Amino acid sequence: MKTLTRILILVVILSISSACSSTEVLSVEDGWARPGFQGDNSAIYLTIRNPTDQADILIEARSEVAKTTEIHLSKMDSAGIMTMEHQDQVPIPATDLVEFSPGGLHVMLVNLVQDLSVGESFPVSLIFQEAGELSVDVEVKQP
Repeated sequence: MKTLTRILILVVILSISSACSSTEVLSVEDGWARPGFQGDNSAIYLTIRNPTDQADILIEARSEVAKTTEIHLSKMDSAGIMTMEHQDQVPIPATDLVEFSPGGLHVMLVNLVQDLSVGESFPVSLIFQEAGELSVDVEVKQP
């Protein structure tokens, strides 16, 4: 009986040790949003870092500060006009990062339900196919 107890304790310790030593997880960094007024639109920019050896996919963004939260890609069309395209998903390659920045990928906040003033912050949830839901605070900054 003592041997079985010792084996179980050893298995638990090794499991906890293994879980604690794995620090490589998908993360979201440097999140910020443009200021905006209630009823207007704004955008969130951030960096998604994936140090793992498994690719992931961003499939949704959610925020309570807007009636609609969508993932968009801004790009220049052949006539030189900047357009925005809704993105159903964004691949996040293994051991890489994806930047959401002005003029490129961004989280679009459509029809703000409150003013977003410089210096304030609010949460946004990003939902990934593998990593699940990550909630991060986003600071409102002047671009």
